[in-house]
Amino acid sequence: CLATLVIMLVGDTYTLINYVSFINYLCYGVTIIGLIVFRWRKPKIFRPIKVNLLIPITYLAFWAFLLIFSLYSEPIVCGVGLIIILTGVPVFFLGVYWRNKPKSVNRLTESITCWGQKLCFVVYPQGGVAEEQ
Repeated sequence: CLATLVIMLVGDTYTLINYVSFINYLCYGVTIIGLIVFRWRKPKIFRPIKVNLLIPITYLAFWAFLLIFSLYSEPIVCGVGLIIILTGVPVFFLGVYWRNKPKSVNRLTESITCWGQKLCFVVYPQGGVAEEQ
């Protein structure tokens, strides 16, 4: 989010749309690759919707063409998009991968989550009792 705010302050909206569209298409392709891998490695698990593998493979071929064309035609935009994605790696390691965090870090994370939930009217905070009174 911070990288997006900086880009919005510095650049124009057209450039931001290019960054986000590259990121979206990259994530769509990785999702389709994950679908194919799971269908190959775990063919017996329950799937509510099951399609012929020809459909995701065809989609993946078009996706690869569009992604390679994007990388060729606008390498700087694609590079910035990749940098935006990579800014999430430290957040993942600090927030998810690091299991034995100090209590102060957990309290800070919980207070930021609670503040964000109140700000966006998304979910009631877990405290609950004070909110009802």
